[in-house]
Amino acid sequence: MLEQPKRLHLRALAPYEDRLLSALSFFRTKRQKTTQAHHCLSMYLRQSESRILGEVEFYARMTGLDKYQLLELIYSDPDRAQKLIDDATGVSVADTFEQDSHNIETD
Repeated sequence: MLEQPKRLHLRALAPYEDRLLSALSFFRTKRQKTTQAHHCLSMYLRQSESRILGEVEFYARMTGLDKYQLLELIYSDPDRAQKLIDDATGVSVADTFEQDSHNIETD
């Protein structure tokens, strides 16, 4: 049985983006901003599907899974997915994008 989506809580938008979202929802039959934000996120994800699945497929090949198996594992058990990827690559991919890592090494 497939797992149900978890509720998503996001930080407030920056003032400019909040105003853009307000305008977009205003012109879309005065939808509530939360409804419009949901539609915007859905649209972005669908438009980015090939880029996202390309990355998933890259790591899936390294772990011996197909891209949809890894996609489902990332959704249902992200810690296990991270361990599989870390073991397959020899590095922690999560550490690559750590927000505090702004040090750039130069030769």
